[in-house]
Amino acid sequence: MQKHHSRSEDSAITTPATATPGRSRLPLRLGLAGGWLLIGLLNMAPSPVEAPRSVVAADLYSDPDSADPEAVPAGAPVAEAVAVKDPVDSVAAALTDCPNRLPNAQRMRIAETINEESAEHGYDPLFITALIQIESGCRTGVNGRGAIGLTQLLPSTAREVAKRAGVRWNGSATLRDPHENVRIGVQYLSELQGMLDCPFRAMAAYNMGPRPVLHMSSARAKRVGYVRKIMRRYEQLRADHP
Repeated sequence: MQKHHSRSEDSAITTPATATPGRSRLPLRLGLAGGWLLIGLLNMAPSPVEAPRSVVAADLYSDPDSADPEAVPAGAPVAEAVAVKDPVDSVAAALTDCPNRLPNAQRMRIAETINEESAEHGYDPLFITALIQIESGCRTGVNGRGAIGLTQLLPSTAREVAKRAGVRWNGSATLRDPHENVRIGVQYLSELQGMLDCPFRAMAAYNMGPRPVLHMSSARAKRVGYVRKIMRRYEQLRADHP
């Protein structure tokens, strides 16, 4: 399966995005700024855009157009707030399920970063953990095709995203730092979500690149194998680490 961040520089988004913690979720309106984004993407030219935030777990269950009962398990409830003593502990426990066993101290620091970046961009931290587990199995090195780190990004994709994430870019070494890698990866996913206004399409674009997903329906995106893998893993983590 072709993956944008581990295959091609074609999919790098080069437009600035601003993070607004706590901002309520709004429908994507492709006005002038949104039009610039799509044109810039297709022409590989920079374009300004502001991406909406607050992609909560409920977004992954509330689409009435679902055509694939296996993409979202039948009867899956809309996510609700669950009181936990320490969400970082929940994420750290989830990270023990990775094929690559992380040292305890590093695992706790990564869990803190996942929790912070998820809160910044409005994601359920277990969803980001599921993405990391599918992408890299929690390995921090380089794969055979040049993608690096927990969120498996190519340097060519990550360089511009790092600027918008407030991460100082020091070449591929930046992506070898698991904390900076998570910051850039979540920023990139959030930008895709803002552009495509659908968490399933954003996941597909994270894997395939934005171009093939621009005209893809939400129902079709839910059937993409990569998206289904993440959703199955996310469901398992939610069951095992509430």
